[in-house]
Amino acid sequence: MHDNRYPRRVENYTNAFLGCVAVILFMGFWVIGALFGFLWVILSAMVIDLCIRRFKR
Repeated sequence: MHDNRYPRRVENYTNAFLGCVAVILFMGFWVIGALFGFLWVILSAMVIDLCIRRFKR
């Protein structure tokens, strides 16, 4: 008898996830820019970039 304990391969949703993250980040920066000005958008992006570089090591 055939044993189906293990699931089959799942679909790859990596590109959809990365697209959604990009849209959410864009909207978040747009809101920050609208509320606090463009300077805060630049500062927030720099802080996020520094965090990514630090954790990448």
